[in-house]
Amino acid sequence: MGLNYFYKHQAEQYSFIRIPKAMMTEDIFSSLSVEAKVLYGMLLDIMSNSQKDRWIDDKNRVFITYPINKIREDLGVSKGKAIECLQELEEIGLISKKHRGQGKPDFIYVKSFMVEPKVATNGF
Repeated sequence: MGLNYFYKHQAEQYSFIRIPKAMMTEDIFSSLSVEAKVLYGMLLDIMSNSQKDRWIDDKNRVFITYPINKIREDLGVSKGKAIECLQELEEIGLISKKHRGQGKPDFIYVKSFMVEPKVATNGF
């Protein structure tokens, strides 16, 4: 297969899923699977659109919906693996979910990946 080079402004014509560098470099995220890290990047992308579309709760927090079957399709994984990736992100604290029931997808709150630096208190 012969792939072409990018020329001039062609490199800017595509949309990309951005995965924060911290996901690859910070020890706190080292236990996450590659699929979970990619999913987090996808969730961030969806969240940016949710904010524009006013998907904001009564506490001013942005939320998204992303059904398991869509995650499975987008990641190219099984339903079990899609659920596992969400569980990984939830266990580490990168997302929280609000169950809605009646076959509706959960609300997913995507949390910040920024790690708060620990401040020494020196006994104070």
